[in-house]
Formats: sequence, C-alpha cells, structure tokens
Amino acid sequence: MAEERGLSAHTVRNYRQVLSEFQAAGKVDWDQVGEQDCRNYLHGLAGKGRHGPASVRLRFSALRTFFQWRQSRGERTNNPASGLRLPRPRRSLPRFLSEEQMVSLLEAPLKMAQKKPGKLAGRKEPAWAKWRDTALLELLYGTGLRLGEALSLPWRGFHEEGKRTLRVRGKGGKERLVVLGDAVRNAMKNYEERLPMNWRREAGPAFLGPRGERLCARVFQRNLKGYLAEAGLDPSLTPHKLRHSFATHLLGRGADLRAVQELLGHARLTSTEIYTRVTPERLRGAYGKAHPRA
Repeated sequence: MAEERGLSAHTVRNYRQVLSEFQAAGKVDWDQVGEQDCRNYLHGLAGKGRHGPASVRLRFSALRTFFQWRQSRGERTNNPASGLRLPRPRRSLPRFLSEEQMVSLLEAPLKMAQKKPGKLAGRKEPAWAKWRDTALLELLYGTGLRLGEALSLPWRGFHEEGKRTLRVRGKGGKERLVVLGDAVRNAMKNYEERLPMNWRREAGPAFLGPRGERLCARVFQRNLKGYLAEAGLDPSLTPHKLRHSFATHLLGRGADLRAVQELLGHARLTSTEIYTRVTPERLRGAYGKAHPRA
C-alpha cells in the first residue's frame, strides 16, 4: 500500500501503529471487520480520554485508507469505517513566529559559529554546517516546505541559472511548485560554495551531513533547539513552525488564499483557512490603519 499511494515513512509508521491498536482492541480478521467494530473502537478511544478529536480523526483516516486499499484490490466490497461520524477537530491558531523573531532565528546559526566555531551541543561539525543550516532555515521559511520535503531535494533543482521556482514532491507523491526568493537563493549559494567540490553531485541530496550523506532530520531538529535559544525563543518549537510562519506572514501581507494553498500543497482550502484567523495584535493593527476614527 505504501508504494502504491506514495506514503511517507512517517505516515507508514503511523498507519502501522493504528492497525496494530485496532487488532489489539479485539478484531484481528480484516475480512470480518464491520461498522460496529469500528464504532466500538471509536467509542473506546473517546472513553479512554487519552485521545483528542484530532488524534481520533487521524486514526480513522488510517483505517479508512486501509479499507479503501483493500477495496481497490478486490479484497472487500465495502468500507466499514466510511460512515462513522467523528468528533469535530478543534480549530486553534497554529503557533508562529513574528517577522522580527524570524529574522533573529535566521541570523542565529552564523552568530553561534562566531562564538563557538565548529561546535554545537558538544559535537564537532564541519565549518560549513552553520551555512547549511542557515540555508535550510531560509528555505523552510521562504517556501513553506515541510522538513522532510526539503531534505529530499537534490542539488539539480537549485542549479539552473535564473530559476525562481522549484518542483517538490509532497504528501501522497503529489508535486507542486514553490517560489525561490533572493534570500533562499543567496543562502543556498553561500552554503554550496563552502562544501567540498566532490560532494556537489547533481542527483545527490542538497543538504548533507558531515560525511557527505543526506542530512538527518533529527540532527537538524537538535541544532534548531540551539538556534532558537540563541535567538531568545522557545527551544521546544519545531521546524513545522517555520511553515506556519510562512503562511501566516504571506496572508498577513495580503497574499491570495488560493495561492498560499498551492504553495503549501494543501488538498483542501479549509486546511489553509486556519491561517486567516486574526490574532488580537493583527486585529488592532488593521483597525488602527483602516478606521477613520481609530
């Protein structure tokens, strides 16, 4: 199923966990699973109190996808998880950084390099590592890419002279175009110039580890904690917050909602609309600028 649907390793791991949980709840014969079994599983999740609406919906998305796959293979004639009413998700505003905070974060790697050349969290790193992380931060914030999408990019996408767009393969194997601004292009150029020449392989990964291998997401996540601390920000923030900041800042400056949806690779507009919810600061700012009696 993973190969046919182009699922990421993270999604496969989540789906496998859900199917194991469902089996452990009582039903192990997938041919005999009915709607009532799925309903009992749903009530069990809600009754335990450990799973919020989003977690429950995620689990049933996995079940529905699994039974759809079995239907496509002729192994089932129906989808027992398709007709259940699920709890409504809580619509909370995603956490994001202000424009000023983003500037501080983007400057943090090279500031740390000046203070502690070649070292982070007690580990020796190549001299170009901070330039790599600066480029990756600029890319995540400048394009709204997910971390996994960025780390899978090859060098060839950045090498065409004057190229302003990049084709990215996202969730479910879907392709989309993202725009490369000057800040991203300059950061990538500065990083590449500091890499060993024989590591700049067109088909190879753009973001490299200390031995020329593809950069591990956990390494960058560990480094990010240090950069957040350097910038005076919450070290628990994840790389995904840069994606939230990208969308929020675009919409705050008047970008078209549909265009932001395309850039983020959202299948449904409702996924993008959450970024349009105003914060008290933005509300006061809009009022102060627009109302004649403010």
